[in-house]
Amino acid sequence: MHVTFVKLFLSFRKLGSNFWLAFCVLVTSTFAFILALPIANYLQMPVDPIGLSEALPFLVITVGFDKPLQLARAVFHHPNFLLAAVPASQVVTDAISKSGSHVFRDYAIEIAVLCLGAWSGISGLKEFCALAALILAVDAVAIFTLYVAVLNVMVEVC
Repeated sequence: MHVTFVKLFLSFRKLGSNFWLAFCVLVTSTFAFILALPIANYLQMPVDPIGLSEALPFLVITVGFDKPLQLARAVFHHPNFLLAAVPASQVVTDAISKSGSHVFRDYAIEIAVLCLGAWSGISGLKEFCALAALILAVDAVAIFTLYVAVLNVMVEVC
């Protein structure tokens, strides 16, 4: 789990963002996790606190941080990234149009596979996969709303 965090910060450093963008990814994913818990409670999905504490490293690895990195890479490699002639919103919109479908597809595939695990009927695996699929769904919404807004602000500042 800790290697995943280190890899996140090193990947964003290579991209050109020292701290804040990687920190935003962590905050967005943490909020997705926190918001998924009451949704799971509302959907009457069993979430055992002890099992959750044991499964947390696996949830972090399952959610991963490669999809926000793909979006950031698309923004940073946009031809008009550092040009003041093009508005920041246009740069981010173009980058999201280019790579957003791939990111959305990756989310959909991962959620589908986790749903298959949730329907397996194997105790423990069923709960883990259901919660991980829910976290990924909330994370997808957070990435395409909050994270895109942060990318827009970052392009505007640059």
